[in-house]
Amino acid sequence: MRRARALRQAALARPGICAIVSIGIAWGLFMHAMGWAQTSYYAQVRALAAGHSEIDSFKWQAKDEAWVNGHFYSVKAPGLATLTLPPYLALNALRSQAAAKAAADNAHATAHDHWHSHAPPKYFGFSANRGRRVQRVVAQNTPMVWALTLFGAVLPGIALLLLVRWAAERVEPGFGTAAAVTLGLGTIVMTFGAEYFSHVASAALGFGAFALLMREREGPQRIGLVAIAGLLAGLAVCFEYPLALLAAILFCYALARAASLRRAVAFGAAAAAGAAPALLYNLWSLGSPLRFAYSYAVSIPGRSGHAELGLNSGGFFGITAPRPGAAIDLLLSGRGILTLTPVLVMGAVGAVLMAKRGRRAEATVIGAVAALYFLYNAGYWQPLGGGTPGPRFLIPALPFLAIGLAPAYRRLPALTLGLAIPSALAMLVAALTYPLLGEGGTGWWIDWLADGSLEHTVLTAFGVTSAWLAVLPVLAALVAVVVFAALATPRVPIGGLAPALYALLAWSLVSIVGPTVAGDPATPLSHGSAALALVAAGVVTSLGTLITLRWRARRADRLPLRAEPRFEQGT
Repeated sequence: MRRARALRQAALARPGICAIVSIGIAWGLFMHAMGWAQTSYYAQVRALAAGHSEIDSFKWQAKDEAWVNGHFYSVKAPGLATLTLPPYLALNALRSQAAAKAAADNAHATAHDHWHSHAPPKYFGFSANRGRRVQRVVAQNTPMVWALTLFGAVLPGIALLLLVRWAAERVEPGFGTAAAVTLGLGTIVMTFGAEYFSHVASAALGFGAFALLMREREGPQRIGLVAIAGLLAGLAVCFEYPLALLAAILFCYALARAASLRRAVAFGAAAAAGAAPALLYNLWSLGSPLRFAYSYAVSIPGRSGHAELGLNSGGFFGITAPRPGAAIDLLLSGRGILTLTPVLVMGAVGAVLMAKRGRRAEATVIGAVAALYFLYNAGYWQPLGGGTPGPRFLIPALPFLAIGLAPAYRRLPALTLGLAIPSALAMLVAALTYPLLGEGGTGWWIDWLADGSLEHTVLTAFGVTSAWLAVLPVLAALVAVVVFAALATPRVPIGGLAPALYALLAWSLVSIVGPTVAGDPATPLSHGSAALALVAAGVVTSLGTLITLRWRARRADRLPLRAEPRFEQGT
């Protein structure tokens, strides 16, 4: 009892940290089904464990692959596989494959087995028997991949949120937790924090570099911190090659304080050293440091597994000039920014508030990162990055926009919270059902939720067959997030609700009509009421919360003030 009381007191003393750790617990409880990207990363880590980079043995499992000089390779940067190689070797030494198979058998006993997919035979050389064998193996590998996800996404995700909290506290004291929690719950970081992708880890490294430079600007010049920031920015490139764009912006940010040769050399040389492992990996695996497997990605597997190459052959690694149609998709499609995560608009508003209050350099970085990554995504042939619940290639920009949420919560609390709630609700429904939605439309999430077709969790692996019972610990952790975040955030007057009401009405209109404008095959106007129900739930939940907060504030104003207790000297 005494120990429990001590833990409770410790938690109440640091509610902001507890809120972020609770998000990490929720992420870690999910055991998401695997897609092409996860199987490609897993093939890469197994190849490295065997001492080579070819994934020939796993070619039918990993669809994000390249065909170079008679061998198959993962198209992914080597950072995530390298980071998760030690835990993979440890799991192998402990002979965890048997436990993974038992967990997969338990998942198969549920009413909706998400781990066992039903991809058509065309992805397996037009062999139905091979397809069944491969998909059975992929299902058995899923628990192993979940364990690697803890190291490759969940822990880096917690670190990212802690860094955002630190940076946002510098900008708006008291509101760093609110900004970090909104990033973790109300953006696609909510789903990718629990997925075996490299986006969150690379974003944590890139944002960590920014945080170091921000810290260095607040005191005397320290070339060592500038160099460490450059090293982190370079290491981020080893996880995701497009993080080189962020490194270029941070180079300018480092020189904005004092454009000296020493600072330029310190950051630039360290960044080059951090990115060097990716080039050395190319040299070792493909024979040249500037030869990237991405250029040889398989477009159509066919019967050989490499019938047609050139998936990313257009432009520069698949990137051309920004296209208006792609920009509309990023903003208005069923999985667009304004459609699913409208709270990010308040991050941009907050950046403007930062600039007006003297944080011009940081606000400029936020604007530059957001604009550059948006243009890069609008020029990529696949702007949404596949079937993900939002533009995953924009993830490096999200923690920067999250900083702007701190002043937004302080100055415009009703408006910011009003848009944060539908954003978090959409991401929660996506995470609970199946995040990698594809072109089916967000209505599928509601249909799956109604059917009880939920993602598996750790409890599923241990034999819990009830889907709702299995996700109960996740929901409990998320409730803890809200409680701790409320304790960590100062109370401010909620103000008038009219701006929030207008914003919610505008968002609902965009969510309903936007996918039609973007030309989505499934839209809320064409595929029944499920997608409309998701929008309505967001509006009702948000308004209900704001009205409750407004009522409580008015009630507190009407209550008589209690007399403060007097303390005599010496008591």
